Amino acid sequence: MSPRRLRPWSSRPRFAAIRDAVRRTRRRRRHRLLKPLTPPAAGSGSKATETNGATCGQRECAPNMGQELGLEVLPEDIIHRIHSIMPVQDAARAACVSRRFVHSWRSYSSLILSDRTLGLDDTDFEERKTHLIDKVDKILKNHYGNGVKVKTLKLELGLCSDIKASYLDRWLRIIKSGIQEFSLVLPLVMNKIYNFPCSVLSDEAAASSIQSLSLFGCAFHPTSILGRLRRLKSLHLCHVHITEDGLGHLLSKSSALERLVIDACSGKICLKIPCTMQQLKFLAVKLCKMVRVVEIDAPQLGSFHYGGTPVIYVRNSSQLKNVDISPVCLSGILSYARFSLPSIAQNVESLTLRGRSENANTPMLPSKLPRLKNLEIALLKPHLSPNYDAFSLVSFLDASPALESFILRVSLYVHLSEWY
Repeated sequence: MSPRRLRPWSSRPRFAAIRDAVRRTRRRRRHRLLKPLTPPAAGSGSKATETNGATCGQRECAPNMGQELGLEVLPEDIIHRIHSIMPVQDAARAACVSRRFVHSWRSYSSLILSDRTLGLDDTDFEERKTHLIDKVDKILKNHYGNGVKVKTLKLELGLCSDIKASYLDRWLRIIKSGIQEFSLVLPLVMNKIYNFPCSVLSDEAAASSIQSLSLFGCAFHPTSILGRLRRLKSLHLCHVHITEDGLGHLLSKSSALERLVIDACSGKICLKIPCTMQQLKFLAVKLCKMVRVVEIDAPQLGSFHYGGTPVIYVRNSSQLKNVDISPVCLSGILSYARFSLPSIAQNVESLTLRGRSENANTPMLPSKLPRLKNLEIALLKPHLSPNYDAFSLVSFLDASPALESFILRVSLYVHLSEWY
């Protein structure tokens, strides 16, 4: 990348970390120079000796007291450390104004590339798309050519609806051993949906190092060639087309997974979370309109957020303490929850229910939610039946002997992002 050259004064506010590091180094060096060069022997020293030693040390360091320490005196590892904590745009600018940062930039391992981080967010839309693709291509080509091990790679390409698959395939070559976090964001509307290549994670070295994977706006069809994702802890799929078999292959290779979010994905009817997911603690399934059944067998699952048609089966639910259910369009969610939750989430402590169209009153039932402490129910008034009796919600209060907090919200309008 060839970053834009800045005026000298425009870069000053961006190098507070550099300035602080230089000042700390200067203080340490000054402190060392103030010490006597030869400490007096134990028991034989006198105040005069100590005074002479201190005076000598001060006299020798006096010429250095007024000198400013530049970046050239800092060790290479400190330069790399300072550079690594800068945002990518500032890191590139630092390489423009300091030769010490040029080498560090060539091995910069945390790449978050978007129109905003590359300083393109104030340009014309069409020009922004062209420059974004060009800059990302140059940065990744340089890093790949120099053999840099990238730890974090985030490609936010929501503007680029006409980007060619060949560019993306070339950029993804940089995913090698040592990659820890990868995120790809593509436009929802593209000339042709991009098929994320399974071969990227077929290499065992790359597959075994990745800890976080996030895909947005593409298709992903994992097969048996997928490498074992031994360290993968977080998986987020949003607007991704993935089949039941593909998701099964992916989960079978992700035994260390702790957090799974499936948001507005297509291609599957039944979502199965197998018993091999021994470490899974958080599961969210939202707006997957094709999903009709969710089967969960994850013994450590503690939180479950679901937005869809609620036909849910849960085994080993002893650790399930937090449940949030928001149906897309189905009526009767409150009745469903009152019937089903005592059997599928016996130990739930925090429960949030959002009802869009309640036509029947919530029934009184003998089953209990003995550990429920916090209950929140949200209703969307325009969709409620005029005959619906809100006092029937007392059924939940009757079923919750340990209840500490109850919140009832009735809204005329709610934004989709707040609802799900």
